[in-house]
Amino acid sequence: MIPLDIRPNLELNPWEGTGRETAVASLASVGLLPNGTSQGRPVFAMLVRLEDGSTVVVQTTWALMSAAVRALAASPVAELDRREHG
Repeated sequence: MIPLDIRPNLELNPWEGTGRETAVASLASVGLLPNGTSQGRPVFAMLVRLEDGSTVVVQTTWALMSAAVRALAASPVAELDRREHG
């Protein structure tokens, strides 16, 4: 399995190496690609639009993405958001 770095609070634990070389981007689309891996497992794909207008497709396995979402949903940041915003 490909490792995925999950950071429940980027203010307390920021990513390394995200200085000037990091482009500003926005998430444009998300989707699942059935049979996206060589083993026939689904892939979670995101279309990211960079500030210069170009786009990049970013992907990971659905298993990794769903595990990341569960981990982030269990974080204190997500709990605070649920309490404050329902």
